[in-house]
Amino acid sequence: MQFEAQSRQRQEIKGNLARLLATENLVVEHRTDIPTASFDVDRRVLQLPQWDKASGVVYDMLVGHEVGHALYTPNEDYTDYVQCPKDYVNVVEDVRIEKLMKRKYPGLRKSFAGGYKELNDQDFFQIEGEDVSQILLVDRINLHYKVGPTALIPFSDDEFEFVKRVELTETFEEVCALADEIYQYTKAENEEKQKQAAADPQGGLEMDGQPEDGEEEDDGLEEGYQTPTQPNSSPQQEDTADLETPSFSEGGEEGGKQTEGDVSKTQRSFDDAATQLSSSGGYNIKYFEIPENIDTKDYVVDWSEVHEWIDSRFAQTPEPKISMGEDGTVYWKQLGLSDADSEYSDHRREAQKEVNYLVKEFECRKSADAYARATTAKTGVLDCTKLHTYKYNEDLFKKVTVIPDGKNHGLIFLLDWSGSMAEQLHSTYKQVLNLTAFCKKVQIPFEVYAFTNEWRVVELIKKNDPDAAYRYYHEAKDVKVGKFHLPKDEFHMLNILSSRCNSREYENQCKNIWRITWAYDQHRGGVYQIPEGMNLSGTPLNEAIVMLNYIIPQFRKQNDLQKVNAVILTDGEACCSGYGRKSDNERTGEVRTYASKIGYGNALRDRKTGTVYRPLTNSYTGLTNQLLKQVQDRNPGVNVLGFRIMSGNRLQEFVCRYSKLGSNYSEIQSQWRKNKSVIVPNPLGYTALYAIQQTALDNSTDFDVESGSKKADISRAFKKMLKSKSTNKKLLNSFIGYVA
Repeated sequence: MQFEAQSRQRQEIKGNLARLLATENLVVEHRTDIPTASFDVDRRVLQLPQWDKASGVVYDMLVGHEVGHALYTPNEDYTDYVQCPKDYVNVVEDVRIEKLMKRKYPGLRKSFAGGYKELNDQDFFQIEGEDVSQILLVDRINLHYKVGPTALIPFSDDEFEFVKRVELTETFEEVCALADEIYQYTKAENEEKQKQAAADPQGGLEMDGQPEDGEEEDDGLEEGYQTPTQPNSSPQQEDTADLETPSFSEGGEEGGKQTEGDVSKTQRSFDDAATQLSSSGGYNIKYFEIPENIDTKDYVVDWSEVHEWIDSRFAQTPEPKISMGEDGTVYWKQLGLSDADSEYSDHRREAQKEVNYLVKEFECRKSADAYARATTAKTGVLDCTKLHTYKYNEDLFKKVTVIPDGKNHGLIFLLDWSGSMAEQLHSTYKQVLNLTAFCKKVQIPFEVYAFTNEWRVVELIKKNDPDAAYRYYHEAKDVKVGKFHLPKDEFHMLNILSSRCNSREYENQCKNIWRITWAYDQHRGGVYQIPEGMNLSGTPLNEAIVMLNYIIPQFRKQNDLQKVNAVILTDGEACCSGYGRKSDNERTGEVRTYASKIGYGNALRDRKTGTVYRPLTNSYTGLTNQLLKQVQDRNPGVNVLGFRIMSGNRLQEFVCRYSKLGSNYSEIQSQWRKNKSVIVPNPLGYTALYAIQQTALDNSTDFDVESGSKKADISRAFKKMLKSKSTNKKLLNSFIGYVA
């Protein structure tokens, strides 16, 4: 476990090193299924093997080399310039980009020299025991610049001219042209040797022996041609020596089948040996990304459309049914809209105390912050009232106190509209009502979104689909490979409350949603019909968090905001989320794109910030925490505050999933028992995280005692009121601390 943590930490450090060297937010992938490092210049993705067996200097050398390609290798096809084999271009290009990296970062000279020396000592180029003078020119150039001049690689005078020209290349076009010249020169040299061998079959050398009687003098070569011997070679080596003579194809890789003379053996050997730097086994990381651009109108339903629909449905609500006897006695009465509206009015009246408290705390904190940032400066204008003190007072100038303008704030609320919220949805909505009333009073822009899977029903009803209310789609449409899947048909964010409306419209919004949550809160039957599309559903929490990447910039721009706080109110974990993958059916040849579950071994990466997050160890809370962190990384200065409503027996599980290890759970438990709520320390994804016991949301803060009550009853009621107020104030003070 400790080794894995150290390995992940090392990968993060080297990934940051790569981005710093490249002076851009590269996407860095650490993979187990690739033999060597590579850089995709088109997608700007640097792929690095695990390399857990590599030393620090080797790791730096390999990373520096690939960053060189990221900086200097253009996204162009070399065949647009020349038709020589790719290995020749790669060898010359490696020399150029490493030269430019050393020029840009002189400190890398030591890493390149030390790294290649260490790997050559381990025979990564597989030249130990080889006669280096007999290998291809491109291989000797590769060794000269990677192993170093101290290796004393032999070159003829003509060949050394190529060596010097390789060092002088500055552009990719020059690299391609020179690589083609080296290829043509090597090819011509080889053809000349073959002609000389054909003209002088004996080669001026004596053979160690003749074929035995009855043996055919045919070793696969042309008739009459015998292989020249090497010093101290064995008879078996004599028979096969000429098979190592390179053969060349017309036009390299493009013009014909790739042959021995088309490849750089030293570079291929190095790439093969580099696979030994990574441990075998382990799972392969599968990466997914946040979609670059989406149309928010496909997912966000504006408040005007939401409440137009709700108003139309409530307008059709029939009068409450009443069951009464023949004598007029009422046995049962259905709850109607008037019952909900009556309680709504009571709540709004009672909530004024809490809203006023929020306003007071906000103004106090804002004033204190402004005072702390105030500066006093001299104006340069004489203060005539102090002129008479000029003999003993040096400060005769007027002063001015400058109080900087406060920051513009904005609040975004995400409300869980899932089935598990049924029992506490109404209580949670009361808190949202109070917070938006506070925002209205201090003129803070806000938007409240309910994330749901049910709005699709409304769209189908509007299309006059008779079976709309009974249909539920799970088809994976518009899936993009490697992208987090946002299902248009299933996921919507309903803008249920907004500061973009006037007071009358805001009041109508509040009352409409109150009617719906109040109906869910009535456990007995006989309640009016809830409008279609507003039914409770699954928990697309992760999808809602991803949508913040598009909602926050729009919200900030529309309201000219400097500071945005996102508040998430939920009671449980998110449903499974997916990302696009491609499947090839070998039997039918069919290629299918589908939404695959995000889970163990998947890793999130963000191209805008260049951040690659750690692979997930679970698909629920791990993904949620990562998405929360990603939103804050992409939107600096944004606070994400979490309010979790839960029962007491789930506290420990919740803290373990959403808080860093090391949190003192005994203290958390003590606060929970005392206050029925707790501010969770060291949250993993949220900026601040609050856990609230669901039974505490409806606790009254009023001091209610009956007339003639005993002294003990009055004392208990008073203590209960103070305790409830204390609990609320602790949470509200913490919340206002982020908003102010």
